[in-house]
Amino acid sequence: MAQKFCTTCGAALPEGKKFCEQCGSPVIPDPATSELHPAASPAARSAADPPALATNAGKQPAGRGIIVAAVILIVLAAGVVILLLPSLPGTGILHGQNPAPVTTLPTPVQVTVSLPVTATTTVTPAPVYDPFPGALHLKDTFPFGSGAVASRASVYRIWINDTYEWHNDKDNHYYVQNPSPGNKFLFVFVDLQNTGDTRVWFPPASSVRVWYQGVTYSQDSNHYKPDKAADEKATPVEVKEVMYLPNLNGDEYVQDYGFSHGNELAYLYPGASNAVDGYIIYQVPQSLTPDEAYVTIPFNGKDTGIWRLG
Repeated sequence: MAQKFCTTCGAALPEGKKFCEQCGSPVIPDPATSELHPAASPAARSAADPPALATNAGKQPAGRGIIVAAVILIVLAAGVVILLLPSLPGTGILHGQNPAPVTTLPTPVQVTVSLPVTATTTVTPAPVYDPFPGALHLKDTFPFGSGAVASRASVYRIWINDTYEWHNDKDNHYYVQNPSPGNKFLFVFVDLQNTGDTRVWFPPASSVRVWYQGVTYSQDSNHYKPDKAADEKATPVEVKEVMYLPNLNGDEYVQDYGFSHGNELAYLYPGASNAVDGYIIYQVPQSLTPDEAYVTIPFNGKDTGIWRLG
């Protein structure tokens, strides 16, 4: 006899249908044809078999569609993560390769190097020491005395050499004069003129001094002068190197200071023709230079004339 109700959902089964129109379960065949496979009760089938997956054409249970949609969303999300994960910072690991070892860089140490400071030094030349500020130059005149004894003096020439030749009147012969070791000869030419009308005393050669680097030098006592020829008629003693140099006025050749034609003078008389004009010889160090040497002449114990030789 044919089945009247669905054994799964209990719905009525029309004649000739092989599947339930409600749940899609197959209709159990007639007992005559299914003796070998008796149908199980609905309760037993529910416990033994899983729910049928077969669906009725054009219909699906509502819960199953939700499950399928959820599965699709999970798959899509997993794909997005797989695609985007390698591009994120710190996740760039390639498949098939071991991750590179992480290298920790040392913290840089800041080193401060102090460069030497270049100092700008302004070199100020040392002032040149001048022992006699305002000293006269060669040929400058220095006035001394006044009124009837007014006079003037001038140091007008110098000559420096290691030796000189002098003429001996006794034997009419020239001799070479040599200085002491380390010295040389300095000739200083001095002219004195009385511009007043009364004779005046003039300083002797011994009071005329040469000053050099703090040391004063007097005339060379070894020089042979006319007054040393006491046993003969006094005649000029010529120095070969300067014997033909004119005096300051140029009217006669120069002689030893304080002498005129072999006679030693005691006073300075008025007039240019009576001038005391002559050289004084000194022994000075080889190092002496004219620009560092001075001549000092005291007059009447009051005034002193100073000349710079360079």
